[in-house]
Amino acid sequence: MSLTNRKRQIRVLLVDDHPSVRQALKDLIARELDITVCGEAEDQNGALAAVADSRPDLAIVDLRLRDSDGLELIRDIHRRNPETLTLCLSMYDESVYAEQAIRAGASGYISKLAATTNLMGAVRQVLSGERYPS
Repeated sequence: MSLTNRKRQIRVLLVDDHPSVRQALKDLIARELDITVCGEAEDQNGALAAVADSRPDLAIVDLRLRDSDGLELIRDIHRRNPETLTLCLSMYDESVYAEQAIRAGASGYISKLAATTNLMGAVRQVLSGERYPS
């Protein structure tokens, strides 16, 4: 099959200040045939540079980042690159932070405690244009 006949892969940026979390997400996404990780970042500056360079379809963003705030990053991504969707992945209480993440521009919020199948379900739901409440 030629490249022109292939469907373009969905590009995902991972933003978390813990390398082990990013690696686990990368491993999970690698199982998906139509999704690829196009970049990683551990803070706001790195994430904004990666969004500008790689133009991901989706950024999976942690709420708490090294020297920066995930909600602020979500706002910046939404303002600078409105075509890039964001999914907030966090260990913090959904009842407190999910609405804030949505107001900041995220398309969804999912707990790090959720099963991996739920995470990929959230990714696909957000990519299909729907909001994802966990």
